[in-house]
Amino acid sequence: MGCALLQRTGNVIRLTSAGRELFAALQQAFELIQLTTDTISRRARRGEHLRVLVCRDFASSWLAGQVGKFLVANPGISVEITAENNFSFRLDEDFDFRIFYGMHGARAGGGLEETELCRWIDVLVCTRSFAETYLGEGHKPCEAPYLIDANYDVWDEWCTLTGLDPGGPRRQQTVFNETTLCLSVAASGGGLTIGDSFLALPAIQTGELIVPYPLGLVSAQNYSLFKPKARPNSPASQKFETWLRGAIDAYQVTVRQALAEKGIRVVERTDAVDQSAPIG
Repeated sequence: MGCALLQRTGNVIRLTSAGRELFAALQQAFELIQLTTDTISRRARRGEHLRVLVCRDFASSWLAGQVGKFLVANPGISVEITAENNFSFRLDEDFDFRIFYGMHGARAGGGLEETELCRWIDVLVCTRSFAETYLGEGHKPCEAPYLIDANYDVWDEWCTLTGLDPGGPRRQQTVFNETTLCLSVAASGGGLTIGDSFLALPAIQTGELIVPYPLGLVSAQNYSLFKPKARPNSPASQKFETWLRGAIDAYQVTVRQALAEKGIRVVERTDAVDQSAPIG
């Protein structure tokens, strides 16, 4: 190679700087070979099998109701979906795909490739009877009982960017660790909460929940799709990713149409609106 890789000092042999560089590269290459071998072996044992890690809210509220369409259309592929605790992003997991939310690039590194899947639309939701009691004439939004997701509290930003005057700081709130829990309590008449378009839309469409202020705000965060950089794409993974992106795009169109039919204006983050009165 034209350079020394080893250096002898007495009875001790050490790698030179060139040797250390070559060793690191060879180690990385062997790890890639091992990963590829494991992937091929697993595929041979199980057939076309995919393991997908998904944050719990997204898994239970949207993906679980959609993935059956992919399985029916691709009978030779099996999918294992594991719901993770929201905001828990462990790196010691084996997976083909990981769907997680946050600011794009916030979880860069770790041998993962990140691409944006979508953003969502945040709306305030509650039951009709709750709105009549707490949000009617003479009441300020800040006086209502709030249901807050500790991992995603965007209330102040939502009010600022949509132009809604809350009337002051929140006076009464209950904190949960998942948005789905907030929505469940809201559906029972227990409070006002922020629901995103993936989690809350079905309840809005059925009338179980209403949007008391006809405004929605596009999220600053997004759902991202993570893939191990060292894992080669398989035909099954390519089919799943193509299906997933198409299904999300179609759902986003449905969301916009449904909110428009309810008279809900979607506010982009560069928009400014006047204060809006509640609707019953």
